[in-house]
Amino acid sequence: MSSKFNGIRKLRNRIFHHEAISWDLNALHSYKNGIIEGIEWLSKDLVEWVNELNHVDNSIKNFKGLISKDM
Repeated sequence: MSSKFNGIRKLRNRIFHHEAISWDLNALHSYKNGIIEGIEWLSKDLVEWVNELNHVDNSIKNFKGLISKDM
């Protein structure tokens, strides 16, 4: 659990400090899945609530063309 939450904390810090997260769409999906898994460890009910607020897939879809043009 420590490793999972440490990885989530590092991602959060990168986002908070406006650093690049990743240009690898697979890595972005992996981050999202890891966060959901970590939340699920804490509470199954919390996962349902987070899924209602989760816009990661839509954001990746919206910026996919922009990302692939730069690669």
